[in-house]
Amino acid sequence: MPVDVHNLQEERKRWELIYERFYQPLCFFSYSILNDQQKAEDVVQAVLVKLWQEQIRFEDMQHMHNYLYKSVRNASVNELNAESTHSRILKGLGDRNPELYKQDDHFHTIIRAELYKHILDAASQLPDKTSEVFKLAFFEQKTNPEIAEILDISINTVKVHKNNAKKALQRILKDLYPLVALILWKTFQ
Repeated sequence: MPVDVHNLQEERKRWELIYERFYQPLCFFSYSILNDQQKAEDVVQAVLVKLWQEQIRFEDMQHMHNYLYKSVRNASVNELNAESTHSRILKGLGDRNPELYKQDDHFHTIIRAELYKHILDAASQLPDKTSEVFKLAFFEQKTNPEIAEILDISINTVKVHKNNAKKALQRILKDLYPLVALILWKTFQ
């Protein structure tokens, strides 16, 4: 049976695009439900594998976007169901994320996941040390003294890098900055 190498290369490029575009935002979205990074990544990988195995086709990227977010949401909730009894899940969801089932709030969580992807992409454009300081502050929620200790630099140097990151991100994300500023507010304090 002959193998169409050109077709395999195109398929690989499609999957690289899907992974690059959706993986991080979907992980963030799942994490907002599960509060467990490893389980969130497992859920997203399972959804992407299902998409690949079933060779699901979409009319356009928006349909794929909607399918992936809905699938990850459902798989994340199913993961919660698998861990706990029904009553504990309802209480946990209500305590952690009472708006989970409300359509408007679901939409806001998707928007936050998309902004997270833009922030991640922008952070990769920062100089190495500035990027490292920003990622520790934003993604790992480290304090200035903790960052200074981890990187073996002074607290003032941490503040300088955070200020440089803020200025660079304002420039890089200028079209999204009002929304991004709300998410990053705590990071730059």
